[in-house]
Amino acid sequence: MDIEMWKAQVESGSIEEKREAIKVASSLPITEIIDTLISILYVDNKALQEAVIELLVSKPDKVVVEKLMPLLREENANVRNAAIEVLEKIGRDFVDLIGAYLNDEDKDVRLFVCDIIGKFGTEKALEYLSKALYDEEVNVRNSAVMGIGAIVSEKAVAVLAELLEREDDTWVRFSIIDALTKIGLDSAKEVLRKALYREKNDVVLKALLDGIAKFGDEIFIYDVMYVFELMISQKLSDIYSDIIDFGLRVETIPDDEAIKKKFAIYLLAYIKYSEDRWNAYRAVNIVSKLGPEAEWVLLDILKSISEPMIANSAIEGLKEIGTSKSLDLLNRFVDSEDEAQANLAREAIEKIKERNNA
Repeated sequence: MDIEMWKAQVESGSIEEKREAIKVASSLPITEIIDTLISILYVDNKALQEAVIELLVSKPDKVVVEKLMPLLREENANVRNAAIEVLEKIGRDFVDLIGAYLNDEDKDVRLFVCDIIGKFGTEKALEYLSKALYDEEVNVRNSAVMGIGAIVSEKAVAVLAELLEREDDTWVRFSIIDALTKIGLDSAKEVLRKALYREKNDVVLKALLDGIAKFGDEIFIYDVMYVFELMISQKLSDIYSDIIDFGLRVETIPDDEAIKKKFAIYLLAYIKYSEDRWNAYRAVNIVSKLGPEAEWVLLDILKSISEPMIANSAIEGLKEIGTSKSLDLLNRFVDSEDEAQANLAREAIEKIKERNNA
């Protein structure tokens, strides 16, 4: 088809004629029709816009990138979003062209560039995203961090580790923690762990602990213990509930009698003296994870706390980890006026006896 005839059909034709023109455009040189295709993006017709996007994606050419990049400044959101969609899909081989716009005066353009490059997940993308981490605009830095989180490499971890030490914005720091967690390498976990032990912001402290928890390693309990001690010493009452959440997420307890005893002591103190009785109840559920070594905590709870919710949880714990040392005390609850509690005590006694006979 003659290009001039094709352009005339697009410019003056009906919506249907424009659609037909786009269908045959794949055989035409993209350098000759790119401006006309972009003009169609301004037509308020979703089907036409989608057809142009599909065609441009099938033409991963330098000229397409060069023509689309200025559209990142476009106020028409449909046109701008169409350009972004195409650039995300074909831009991997044109990172230098796209990355050059990180020097643009428009902060929104720089943000869009980070969003686009962040989809590539390559070492070349990392080069440009790393530069964006020094941008004065917090949204740009945050987008760069999220893009780096898609790059699973030691270099990406090193870049984020350096940023975590110097970044002041809490929101960006949250994104750094999330990005390191998504990368998932052992080195990323160690970065989070080191940051945990120097962090002063209790909100970021919680985010760090949450990130470490997702790795699920055996020494997570030491991190929980550290934050527990920090809460007590600095009276960080706002995250007491969170630390109980983390305690419940401890899946593996190392064979370390000292840490088990220390954790048990802290839990017992919390259960006895916390005004938040719901979390005190939840804390009882953590005790049984510590194994038979924590039996004494559950016995202490039963002797000193009469609240049914707490006491019943302690009985449930003894059912799981109790030994013959618990039988005398449990027998006292068999005669409880609370029928549910009496049944729990009977079940716990039966279970302990089964273990003793095994």
